[in-house]
Amino acid sequence: MPISHELGEPDESFYNLWKEECEELWEEEDELWGDEDVEEELSLRHPGFNKWTVQQGAAGGDHIRAKDKNFYCFEVQVHFTGELVDGTQFVSSRENDIPERFILGQEDVMHGFNLAVSSMQPGEKAIFTIPSALTMTKAGSPASIPSNIPPNQTLRFEIELIAMFTIIDIFKDEGILKKIVKNAEPDRKQSHSSDFVFVKYDACLMDGTSVSKSEGVEFSLTDGFFCPAFAHAVHTMKEGEEAVLIVKPKYAFGEQGRPSQGEEAAVPPDATLYVHLLFVCWIRRIGEDQAIAKKTLRIGNSQRIHTQSQAVVKVRLLGKLQDGTVFDRRGYGDDEPFEFVVDEGQVIDGLDESVMTMEEGEVAEFTIPPQHAFDAVGSDQHQFAFVPRNATVVYKIELLSVVNEKHPLYIPSRDEIVEYASRKEEEGDIYFNLGKHLRAHRRYFKARQIIEYSRFGVRRGKINLIKLLSIPTSEIDAQLEEMWISCTFKAAKCAIQLGCYMQASCYYSEVLNYDVANVQAQQQQTLLQEFPDGSSRDPDAMQRGFEQFPPEYESELQLNATFTPAAFSPRRKGEHPYRGEIIGFPDVQANSSQPASTPSTAPSTPNPATPQTNALATGTSGTPSGSAAQSSGTINTNRGFLFRCFGPSPTS
Repeated sequence: MPISHELGEPDESFYNLWKEECEELWEEEDELWGDEDVEEELSLRHPGFNKWTVQQGAAGGDHIRAKDKNFYCFEVQVHFTGELVDGTQFVSSRENDIPERFILGQEDVMHGFNLAVSSMQPGEKAIFTIPSALTMTKAGSPASIPSNIPPNQTLRFEIELIAMFTIIDIFKDEGILKKIVKNAEPDRKQSHSSDFVFVKYDACLMDGTSVSKSEGVEFSLTDGFFCPAFAHAVHTMKEGEEAVLIVKPKYAFGEQGRPSQGEEAAVPPDATLYVHLLFVCWIRRIGEDQAIAKKTLRIGNSQRIHTQSQAVVKVRLLGKLQDGTVFDRRGYGDDEPFEFVVDEGQVIDGLDESVMTMEEGEVAEFTIPPQHAFDAVGSDQHQFAFVPRNATVVYKIELLSVVNEKHPLYIPSRDEIVEYASRKEEEGDIYFNLGKHLRAHRRYFKARQIIEYSRFGVRRGKINLIKLLSIPTSEIDAQLEEMWISCTFKAAKCAIQLGCYMQASCYYSEVLNYDVANVQAQQQQTLLQEFPDGSSRDPDAMQRGFEQFPPEYESELQLNATFTPAAFSPRRKGEHPYRGEIIGFPDVQANSSQPASTPSTAPSTPNPATPQTNALATGTSGTPSGSAAQSSGTINTNRGFLFRCFGPSPTS
């Protein structure tokens, strides 16, 4: 298809983008680049180098500046059509529908083409005119990407940036290169307290021979797994992120290699490995004593409805013993979903704690020890199959729906707020007397929040986000403040019973902020100084079950960040190890035969990878870096194009 010649005025932002880039080089990097290089950059303000944006790129793309730590390079995938100014077409990737892949700054790419693509966002389409001075490579040689370039002529290109992949040099020594092929899900909360992770991977040699693979394996980052690169790479990743690692021998199996193990192929001495790695999730420790292990198999839906204490939920449950024996199956097939009220003792404690860590649509697996399951009595008193005494059980839970209690922001009457908070305080008293201190604490905590996050609980002089929502408010009165202080004292007592002395001290400090002369709070805080905090429980367990604001209000509290297109000048990459060498793929088949919900605890037996057609010859496209698509939990097939290795280093 010919390029439209009715383009109008070129994009002023394109000119300004490069102008700002050059001014920054001039002002901040004169010592790095030198006057001659800066002059060359400034000469790119050629009047014939222009851009017309035809289609805007995807919003919210995740870009890493070349100055960021451990950045190595960008790999891009583009479709393009090239014409002379008279409309004569000389090249097009659309003729055979095979996108072009190259590294920004690659030495055999037309310099003007590099600069043009560097100004784009994934998903963007634009038309460029490139003057003859920029139609050679950066070094002044004839370019091979794009091909068939006529000499000494101004050219016109229509370019679509399909995808941009970020490549990271983890140790800045080219020992482990990480190509991000799918970013983590946006806004997904990342754990930093766990040491155990759950991943899926396929490791192969340059010729495509698989040497190890698994559809699900757990390991400790401290102890590592398979080869040293695994733990190092996962340390740089987020849950849901998918990447390809190019691992040099010193971070793989070095000079010794690795002998074959079972049906896994041997790793030869001094072999470079190519690893397709999906970081599924952290293995989180939750519950009163952090004894329940959580493994997220699928994140929740886009509505992000979190389960609060006393929510009505509908779930699918599959309970197994550790030997795989199913003892509890509810909500599957023709059965109605299992419905219960969370944190009311209607199910075993481990299920209550588990579901309160989930959001609607999520699928997760929980390993629940006896003290949070059926303890020493087994399942004799329950309606499902027999569970032995002191048995650890594993539950797979799919949270189908969540109906939380009404948020205090939606309660227009002060009397209703008083009744609502009083009811929670009374429930807390009952659970405290029963010795259920964690459940009692949550009721007192909720009573406090009901007052504080209602329109009737605003305190003078305190920053209150409710005011930012333009909701009519009134200052807290004496009765509500007295109720709030009472619940705070009771929450502190629960915290002491749970061994959370630091949390108790914080509660007494809150009371003293409003009543400096409160003798009881002063005495208790003094006594607590003698007790070190011995709590080793889930840090969120005590407050779990109440959201400060409903999901529909949270967006109104977000600062509206403005994203401008980022220009990634290949010259910027000079301070990084990438030197412009050509990068190529081995043919690899990363295939998954097991469903994502059936993980193994050890690597599965691999089959030698069968050759497949290289994606560069078939047009197979990957998931763009920055994509918000949810992970299916399985490693995708036809991933040959993902496994790239850099060519011989100029220094070798």
